[in-house]
Amino acid sequence: MEYGILSRIDSIIYDIRRGISEVAESFESDMKNLVTFLNVDDENVYSSVIDSLYLLEDTQLAKHSFCEIDFIKESYGKLYLMFYGVLNSCYMQQQAILVICQKLMIEQNISEIKNIEVVAYRNDFAAHSSNRGRGKSEHSFILNRLALREGKVKGYTDNLETDCIFRDADIISLISEWDLVLERQLELIAIRLLS
Repeated sequence: MEYGILSRIDSIIYDIRRGISEVAESFESDMKNLVTFLNVDDENVYSSVIDSLYLLEDTQLAKHSFCEIDFIKESYGKLYLMFYGVLNSCYMQQQAILVICQKLMIEQNISEIKNIEVVAYRNDFAAHSSNRGRGKSEHSFILNRLALREGKVKGYTDNLETDCIFRDADIISLISEWDLVLERQLELIAIRLLS
């Protein structure tokens, strides 16, 4: 994965947080002024936005670590941990950015964010245990362990409303597609907060 886009995302998050911190310092951390600055309803909404920014920052660390993996050299156990971790990090980022947008009333690109492919893969292979449910509503998935060595998420999933389907994608490509969407949305947030 190209580190440039990860670094741009990190930079935008940092700029947003720094801008809010500068406002906090100039207002001597008076919460009412910070709520006014963000143009949100109350302190709870302000806290929700800040917490979501911290979550974005933390999950970026997981993505950075994932991009440094040598898939051939790692044990399958570590590959599974990293695979599940990075998919869930992308999901947590999706949820954080949706919260921020909702709280700041930013409506652009929401459908694209909600339908991002990496989260669909997360929902198919990393959000549920296999064989969950009962009877005909039982769902399952089979993940190809050998594909992890190639940096791929590959396998059959029945964690959908439709029939069992086969999925096959390069995990770095899925993350890169998400990062383009995330970067664009963070830029909208930065414009909204820092202009």
